[in-house]
Amino acid sequence: MGDVFVEQIIKKRLSLGGLAIRIGAIFIVLASGVILIPLLLMLGITITVLLIYLAYLAFVYTSAEWEYSFVNGELTIDKILGKRKRKPGETYDIRKASLIAPANSEEVAEKSKFLTKIDYTGTTNTDNHYVIIIDDVDGVKGALMITFEPDEKMLEAMYNVRPNIIK
Repeated sequence: MGDVFVEQIIKKRLSLGGLAIRIGAIFIVLASGVILIPLLLMLGITITVLLIYLAYLAFVYTSAEWEYSFVNGELTIDKILGKRKRKPGETYDIRKASLIAPANSEEVAEKSKFLTKIDYTGTTNTDNHYVIIIDDVDGVKGALMITFEPDEKMLEAMYNVRPNIIK
């Protein structure tokens, strides 16, 4: 059996904090344009252009994506900010998982009461959310419940590694 490699990128929904940063950046740029340009002319224009660039950076870095990489039984989830900067994430061994099922299934509802929950989803639509329950994770007391949005290729690759835990 050869190496298995599947990769998927999911755009993360904008949080309220990110929305507040974007609105604040727009407000600061507009206020500087109205106040500084008439008062300070060239210096006001320079400061406003600098603030426009900072507002652009605020928009870029409040945009985030999750990257799921499944390689030989290990799922790595990284966060990508502004389609440029990668924050290394966690790696989970699927061979240690006890269940992989849709998030709204009965199996998940039974087991999810006392678990540490981590959400790597990008949308609020729970129809395509899946849950991985791993009983033995280093650094986590008790079992871990990971919610994510795999596509068919990712689920098929996981099925090839552990067919008996996929529901």
